[in-house]
Amino acid sequence: MRNLGKTLCLAVLTGLLFDFLQVPLPWTLGPIAGVALYALKTGKQIYWPSRVRNAALILLGYAMGRPFTMETGQAIMSQLPIMLGATLVTVLTGLIVGWITYKKTGISLMTCLLGCVPGGLSQMIILADEMEDTDQTAVTIMQTLRMLSVVFVVPFLTMHLLPSPAAPVQAAAAAVPDGTGSMLAFAAVAVLGAVLGKAIKLPTAYLLGPILSTGLYILFTGAVAPLVPLHYINAAQVCVGTYIGTSINLAKIKEYHGLGSCLTGGVGFVLFVSLGMGYIVAEITGAAFVTAFLSTAPGGLAEMGITALIVGADISTMTAYQLVRLLFIMLLFPAIAKFLVARHKQQAKAACH
Repeated sequence: MRNLGKTLCLAVLTGLLFDFLQVPLPWTLGPIAGVALYALKTGKQIYWPSRVRNAALILLGYAMGRPFTMETGQAIMSQLPIMLGATLVTVLTGLIVGWITYKKTGISLMTCLLGCVPGGLSQMIILADEMEDTDQTAVTIMQTLRMLSVVFVVPFLTMHLLPSPAAPVQAAAAAVPDGTGSMLAFAAVAVLGAVLGKAIKLPTAYLLGPILSTGLYILFTGAVAPLVPLHYINAAQVCVGTYIGTSINLAKIKEYHGLGSCLTGGVGFVLFVSLGMGYIVAEITGAAFVTAFLSTAPGGLAEMGITALIVGADISTMTAYQLVRLLFIMLLFPAIAKFLVARHKQQAKAACH
């Protein structure tokens, strides 16, 4: 279905339905569910331009970057050892889930490790394409199921079961930004951050680039960043959610027997560990529990960032924790996975002799 008007109508209608049902993050989760289920029901491939998603990520990146201050930057640097510790715990938990999935399903160990460690969906698929003895389709399905579970469960926990640290964005973002000049300046800074981020191959460049460029601009100039109107944020969420929905192929889940139950239990285990880590981080740093949980939750930067934006969590802290984990996984995890697979093969050969 390449008719963008029909795709947009489907996404908006499911967003309205989720909003009416008071589902958390309705303008992100509604389009994800609506588009993915439509593709499963009709068997048609739905198209959504990546450039529309990228533009929406730039807007969301600006909205996430505008709370940055010198104080938050100093707080983040002081928490770097804790960030690394939380990352190691999350990665270790993913490795355990990957090992159990390997034992239960018979899918290759490398595939299960790449599929179960909580990195970004696109990043883990790229790694799967570059590494040997890996079923890229299985990695895609595992990461998709993990992502779906996280983006539906984490917002629900955050918005309904955990205390919110501040007034959510609905209240604050309704204000009209003042200063057309400053608005244009910040727009240029956000776009430049995305372009530079893409040029230097920054992970999630269209989101992280504007976050960093906006934050740095505020720190160096002391300028006050205009608020983003709520309907702009909702529209951006629709664009991002629709794109995520088009990347999900629910029909493929049937091809791997027993995988769904393993991953469901695995995601539950990882979320339980994340809640525990969130509690520890909150106790050590004094951060609000909801901020600490979103910082340690095994979701993508975009999904957790949108959630943090909506509930009023400390976005700068959340971004730092999520970025440290993402960089660790992208830079160091391939070597760790290769070592574990090689060691397992050696042990298997020794057991045969």
